[in-house]
Amino acid sequence: MKPIRFVTYLLVWLLAITAFAQSNQKVTLLLKNNGLLPREFKFLERHPDDKYPNVFTTYLLPGQTYKVQLKVGTSLAQVNQDEINASMRGSDVTGKPLLLVKATDADKTINLIQKR
Repeated sequence: MKPIRFVTYLLVWLLAITAFAQSNQKVTLLLKNNGLLPREFKFLERHPDDKYPNVFTTYLLPGQTYKVQLKVGTSLAQVNQDEINASMRGSDVTGKPLLLVKATDADKTINLIQKR
């Protein structure tokens, strides 16, 4: 009986570890300045499991990319300084939505300058 019980506990433990590891899966994305001028980009990332949003800024030269790792399910938006300030005061800011991260977005390049 003991070997069967040990194997059962081992299988349950491995299943729990596998399920936990998949819930925090991260995806690598490249954010690209596809414009002709150097620019400063500000982003707001929000994941449903996190209490507070994360804000980050990067300065990119034309054609340069910035690598980010985001959890699956995170919404990424481009924001300005006023929206960042409102977010820090607790307001719900939407910004300019770029994408909702999915597992299939791995190694995807996101152009930051949208042509009209």
